[in-house]
Amino acid sequence: MTSPAPAAAAAAAPATTATPPPTAASAPLPPPPAAAGSSPAAAAAPAAGGAAKKPLNLANKPGEPAFQLKIEPNDVVLMPWAKGVTGTIELKITNPTPDPHSFKVKCTDNNMFRVRPPLGFIEAGKSLPIKIFQTSAEIPEENRHFFAIYHKKCTADEAKNQPRNLWKSDTKPDGVIRLLATFKAATAADKPATPEKKVRRKRKKRKRRRRSNGRLNK
Repeated sequence: MTSPAPAAAAAAAPATTATPPPTAASAPLPPPPAAAGSSPAAAAAPAAGGAAKKPLNLANKPGEPAFQLKIEPNDVVLMPWAKGVTGTIELKITNPTPDPHSFKVKCTDNNMFRVRPPLGFIEAGKSLPIKIFQTSAEIPEENRHFFAIYHKKCTADEAKNQPRNLWKSDTKPDGVIRLLATFKAATAADKPATPEKKVRRKRKKRKRRRRSNGRLNK
């Protein structure tokens, strides 16, 4: 008897279709390096028994300059999540240096997060708000997402142009920081009031006013 040919087993495997890589403009951030002493496979897979994964190593990579601007919060971005509701948080970036700077914000998932503005200029001694919007059908996985913020010193003339003209594929930033994104399910107090709830609140307020006015007139 002859054993089945290896080719037959290979033919049973499902065919895969290669997908083109995302463009540079839309590509999300690559995963950060694993923490020291752990292998990439161990960092990517959950620990046995359902234990939490090891924390992401968001420290600057070798050769990356330290962040010279000021960002608030400066370590963890806590975002509220509620089904069907867009979660929003505001960061504050401040330029304590004597020169104007351009900044760029990147995220790990362009379909889940929107950053406004993702690029911009900030004058010396000034502060600007950066809003991050999150839309996800399910509460995002913890210990997976983060935001990277880059900045680069520029001239007053460069600050008059579009910031994307300064950020080319080979632009080297003067500072980098990465902020871990974490999520919490919004409580009833966190969720915005629906139109029906607002109407009921207004009716109750009017009733209280009428009762109060009636007592005063007696």
